[in-house]
Amino acid sequence: MPGILAFTILITIFAVGEYIALKTKATFSTVLVASVLLLFGFWMGLPKDIFVKSGILPVGGVLIGILITGMGNLLDFAELKRQWRTVGVSISTVIMATSIVFLVGQLILGRDLALAGAPIFAGSSTASLVMNTELVKQGKDSLALFVILMLVCQTFVGVPLASYLLKNAARKFKNNESERNLYMNSSEETSVDSERKILQLPADFDKPSFSMAKLGLVTVLSFYISKLTNGTLNYIVIALILGTIFTELGFLEKNILEKTKASGFIFFACIMLLFTNLTKAEPSEIVSLIFPLIATLGIGALGACLAGYIFGKIFKVETYMAICMCLTCMFGFPTTMFMSNEVAFAIGETEDEVKILENYLRPKMITAGFITGIFSIVIAGIVVNII
Repeated sequence: MPGILAFTILITIFAVGEYIALKTKATFSTVLVASVLLLFGFWMGLPKDIFVKSGILPVGGVLIGILITGMGNLLDFAELKRQWRTVGVSISTVIMATSIVFLVGQLILGRDLALAGAPIFAGSSTASLVMNTELVKQGKDSLALFVILMLVCQTFVGVPLASYLLKNAARKFKNNESERNLYMNSSEETSVDSERKILQLPADFDKPSFSMAKLGLVTVLSFYISKLTNGTLNYIVIALILGTIFTELGFLEKNILEKTKASGFIFFACIMLLFTNLTKAEPSEIVSLIFPLIATLGIGALGACLAGYIFGKIFKVETYMAICMCLTCMFGFPTTMFMSNEVAFAIGETEDEVKILENYLRPKMITAGFITGIFSIVIAGIVVNII
């Protein structure tokens, strides 16, 4: 197969996945659709060297660090300060739920499956990339396949459960007159910080090529810091932290990945790394992983409910809302936004009520989804050193 044909097939499959994700409001994610199409494609005779022929694997391997640095760049400390309860609940619940997945999961499934599944339950395609890359490197193809199955299936557990609980949270809020008055106006404030930051470059450098170069420089620095620690501090975790630090210092602008004009390609190249072990996945192997998959997702969902109840009390956040904040790890953005809007529309009886509910639900759900996604990368960075 010529390289250009291999590349075109892969990018077309990815594009179909993105289209279906858009039309279904992320109920069927890009990763889910692409993985199913590729899996059936390989079973029906799609060449198993398509990833090698396309030349996308070495590119994706290099770009993972840049993607992670870009994730750190998205942290908005001003919004996190406003949503401190949400941040506290999200981090605390996802740590507890993930710990439950590992501690209970290893009694039922064994240490390796429990360790592989825990960071994926915590959320984020990026965490799955980190885990999958390491597992493939170690030759643990069955565990790498389990990671993909976890990623594509947990949406179907998390979305209906969170939607049901979020409706209950919305109803309780709607009946609380004093609370409703606090959300008459949107809390999604925007402010312009005109103060020049320490490492902020002149406007002449605000070009796509310079944006990519700056991301590359921060990522390279992360790589060599990790080398200095002999890998004790994971490269991926350092890239996430330095992405945040250099944004605060002004060297990286907000949403710099979008400014590279290449964010779509970067995500495509990195996500293809997830699918390489699908070439070896036989139907019998997938069937053998169904019980571990159901068990892990069930333990995780119950752990999220327990964690949400406990930390909702501690942080004085309504219980249903606190559980939903934890469950965002199972689907993330943009589903967090779509779900908030849909629940507000379903529960609100007037246009004003819908708006108030949106103001209450949306910032909390979006912030929670982002925090659980970011924290899952940290968890994955820790787990890859011990798996």
